[in-house]
Order: sequence, then C-alpha cells, then structure tokens
Amino acid sequence: MSDIDMRTFAAHAGTNVSFPAGSIVFGKDDPGDCMYVVQSGAIEIVIGDKVVEHLGPNEALGFMSVIDGSSRTSTARVKEAAALSIIDARKFRFMVDEVPNFALYIMEVMARRIRGMSAAI
Repeated sequence: MSDIDMRTFAAHAGTNVSFPAGSIVFGKDDPGDCMYVVQSGAIEIVIGDKVVEHLGPNEALGFMSVIDGSSRTSTARVKEAAALSIIDARKFRFMVDEVPNFALYIMEVMARRIRGMSAAI
C-alpha cells in the first residue's frame, strides 16, 4: 500500500460521486477517459467471471486507460457502497506534470499491481 494518501487531494481536484453496492463503476471496453480514487467503500476488479483485485480507500483505479488512451480491460464492481473521486484525463495529466507526489503514487500502484500479477503467474 502506498504511503501517500491522495484522498484529500483527489476529493478537491476531482468530482466526488457515490455508488451503491452491486453497481458498476466502469465496464470492460468502456472508454477510459478518467481514473478514480476510492474515498471509502470497496471495489472489486473483475476480468471475465474472476475477481482479480480488491480495492479500498486510497486505492486508484482506471488510470491505465487514461495513460494509454485504450478502453477498459476490466470491470470495476462496487462490493460495499463506495465514495469515489473522479479525475478526468486533463486533470490527470496536469497532476502528473505538476504534483510529484501524484506521479509517485501512480507509479507505486502500478509497480505493486505488476508485482502482484507476476507472483500470480
């Protein structure tokens, strides 16, 4: 888990939304025009019928599509009612350029997920 807590910053930089349990934040093949930071609650990342990751507060999701402009490769399903901050692509790029802690946060999350996938193989 990252030592950087981006929840307060994300709450002020983005749009804040709530999702009830069982709802879908984004689905596979949806456009990747934003990322999310979990403020509270729990999110499951699903590929096919398999839950591949559980996310909680201060976790980022959806940023890979913002980075490379591709559509979503997974579905994000709300396990427990959740509050999320939405960071659009323009704000994401600004934050990477201007907020070093944000770029470090994204790199730490990416590294952790790549290591997790490598360990699972």
